[in-house]
Amino acid sequence: MNLKSGNDPDVIEELQILIVEDVAVEAEIAARYLQKHGIQCHICCVATEAEFLRALGEHPPHLILSDYTLPDFDGVRALNLAMAHAPDVPFIFVSGTIGEERAIDALRRGATDYVLKDNLARLGPAVERALREVRFKIAKRDAEHMLRDIVATSQDWIWQLDRDGCFTFCSPAVHKILGYKPEAMLGQRFDRYLDEEFAVSVDSLLPVLSGTKSTLTGVAARWRHADGQFRWLERNAISLHDDKGKPIGYRGIDRDITQRREQQTRIQRLSRSHRMLSSINSAILRVRGRADLFQEACRIAVDQGGYDRAMVSQVDPVAGELRAVAWSGARSEFLERSATSLQVAASDPFDMNLQALLSGVAMVSDDLSQVAAQSAFKNAMLDLGFRSCVVLPLAVDHTPIGTLMLNSTQTSMLDTAELRVLQELAANIGYALQYFDKEDAVQFLSYFDSVTGLAKRSLFCDRFARSLSAATGGDASGAAASGAVASPVAVVVFDVQRLSLVNDSLGRDVGDRLLEQIAERLKNHFGDARSVAHFGGGTFAAFFSDLVDPAQTGRLLHNEAARFFADPFLIEGRELRASIRSGFAYYPGDGRTADTVVQSAEAALTRAKQIGTPYVLHSLMGRDADHGRLALESRLSGALQREELLLYYQPQVDIDTGRIVGVEALMRWRDKQQGLVLPGVFIPLLESMGLIVDAGRWAIEQAAADCRAWRALGAVDLRCSVNVSALQLRERDFVERVIAATGSAPGESMPIDLELTESMLMHDLESSTQKFETLRRAGLRIAIDDFGTGYSSLQHLARLPIDTLKIDRSFVQGIVDNPHDRSIVATIIQLAKQFAMSTVAEGVETDEQLSLLREMRCDQAQGYLFSQPVTAAGITQMLREAGYS
Repeated sequence: MNLKSGNDPDVIEELQILIVEDVAVEAEIAARYLQKHGIQCHICCVATEAEFLRALGEHPPHLILSDYTLPDFDGVRALNLAMAHAPDVPFIFVSGTIGEERAIDALRRGATDYVLKDNLARLGPAVERALREVRFKIAKRDAEHMLRDIVATSQDWIWQLDRDGCFTFCSPAVHKILGYKPEAMLGQRFDRYLDEEFAVSVDSLLPVLSGTKSTLTGVAARWRHADGQFRWLERNAISLHDDKGKPIGYRGIDRDITQRREQQTRIQRLSRSHRMLSSINSAILRVRGRADLFQEACRIAVDQGGYDRAMVSQVDPVAGELRAVAWSGARSEFLERSATSLQVAASDPFDMNLQALLSGVAMVSDDLSQVAAQSAFKNAMLDLGFRSCVVLPLAVDHTPIGTLMLNSTQTSMLDTAELRVLQELAANIGYALQYFDKEDAVQFLSYFDSVTGLAKRSLFCDRFARSLSAATGGDASGAAASGAVASPVAVVVFDVQRLSLVNDSLGRDVGDRLLEQIAERLKNHFGDARSVAHFGGGTFAAFFSDLVDPAQTGRLLHNEAARFFADPFLIEGRELRASIRSGFAYYPGDGRTADTVVQSAEAALTRAKQIGTPYVLHSLMGRDADHGRLALESRLSGALQREELLLYYQPQVDIDTGRIVGVEALMRWRDKQQGLVLPGVFIPLLESMGLIVDAGRWAIEQAAADCRAWRALGAVDLRCSVNVSALQLRERDFVERVIAATGSAPGESMPIDLELTESMLMHDLESSTQKFETLRRAGLRIAIDDFGTGYSSLQHLARLPIDTLKIDRSFVQGIVDNPHDRSIVATIIQLAKQFAMSTVAEGVETDEQLSLLREMRCDQAQGYLFSQPVTAAGITQMLREAGYS
């Protein structure tokens, strides 16, 4: 036996044995038998009660061996003292006089064993057995103490039931979980504490008793708390059987999962509310009209939102009633003629439907039965079986016009997060109602100009097509059927000059008033406003019939229009005079359809602006263009060497701060004969003559030099964007030419941004990507000009090393009045942010456009609202006025 030091018999190195014996030889014989059995021990022999007590205190033994009878002391007294002072120490009688009756009595008193002196060979095994028993006794007691501590400190409720389901044990945790004292529950059936819904199915809450031991895991039930509330507990249990396998009861643990269940329920309900919101948003886009929207919203609230009933009520201002107009779900049959007078609010302050309407605030009751106020509304809801209710006001332009009521037969139907979702849902319905209210206005504005009231381009072309169709017997597009009209039909498109100057100097309101008066004169002059239109800005159009000589008619019509504008326009006490340029086209000579004739007239107007003439006939543009082109090419061939090319710059402004953060370089040609020539005229000639590569390199050199000068003033972050042509991009040494043209020293920041169109990038995507990656590593940035008008895909956009998207002016100019353009611009901005690109809006001319761009989080803006293109000196002056020196 391996015994080590200490009081634990398992780790005793040398056994401390206290022997109660008055004959020392007998004690030595006993010790010799133990050593012979392999038990190393130290003997302490006593013969009196005083010595015995002193030995117990000073030398606590691992084992006591005692004779039964002594002269002054006896073994029974020693046993009683040992049980009182050292109950865990094994006590063995070693005697030659003890009889069977005394031995049995000694064992009952607590002795571990007895050994006769004439049979000491049995002493060693008896000692080993005694030590094993005491070890088991101590371990069992420690385990019981540990189990009691676990039960006492466990947050879970530990219980035991007899086979009839009555409590035989309850841990203290039940008081914290359910509010009952453990001792009060003993002898009570467990199902009396269950919610009624679960009390009827108690078999599912206990393991099977028959057969062998069975288990039950993860079963949840709702219990009544002592305060009347409910708690959710999750149960794990086993069945108990006696030694013969007979079932005797149950033992288990219940854990409080109320918070977890409530959280799961909240998540499920919130997810349900989001699905309902998404479905109703889809319905808003799908349905047309209030009635359909209201009915669809009610259906979705019941089918997907999980509410037992949904009802939409709307104010009838004539009758002064809040009337149910749509409903879905249980107990809705009585709603067909349901209406409540708006005067009821004073007599029933708890009428949630009326209060939500009048206050514009959502009304919520998680448990109608707990409402103390006497209310006809509350009683009606309870009579229908509804326990909770939420009413959301529906508003148009912040004015409540109705309500959405959602009912449930359960209590606590929603929390704060769900209420926010429902409020968003009600707001979206309100926006849809606002859209329906303004649908006629939107329909009008899609075809008519809001300032002049005249038809827009699409309606004008349609009217012109119908006029041609009636005259020729063709289709609605204006294409001729079998012949032509009896005489040519003319379309004139004319542009009011210097309208932007009026807007800039006198304000946009004055410019709009001027357009209104021009429109009135046109209506009065033509009599039928169906033949005139306003294309936007200062551009108007009209069509005429019964013409004899197109060439003569063009001159006559222009002169008539000029006289038409000869009289000044009186606006706010000011006399304003307007001049025009015109473009004419004729059917069928300049086009076989209405659209092509109008396009021809617009092209003629553009030509008139380019060459500076009062009017141009499209039919004569070919001859004039050929002659003019040869002359321009001749003079343009040496323009770069004669230093006639120059750069103008248009500022790019940070929308949030208003600071100038960049400029776009715009090439101009100061021709000695014609003066300043716009790029739309000579850039195509440079490309066709192969001069654009040299001109482009010069533009980068000049822009870089000017930008360095502005940075020297303190505008250290100012960048200059320069347009690059397709011919430049296709040059094999394009990258080297651009870097050389910037004139930047190695390591110096390059202030140049290269602008390219989408179509240029798509021509050779792989090559373009490699070139731009090299340029970006060198410090340049890349921008896509006129974004949205080309054909780049998201895949290409993600691959290309692009820094900036420039939003085409055609979209920017329409964002105030055209929802389609506004949606496109918003999408481009969000797309750029997804790809970590900045955005620049081109063609910004009004504060309304700027405000919308700011709301959309566009980064920069460029346009006449800030400045028209100016010389480098003009930019320098702007920077100095901004505080740079």
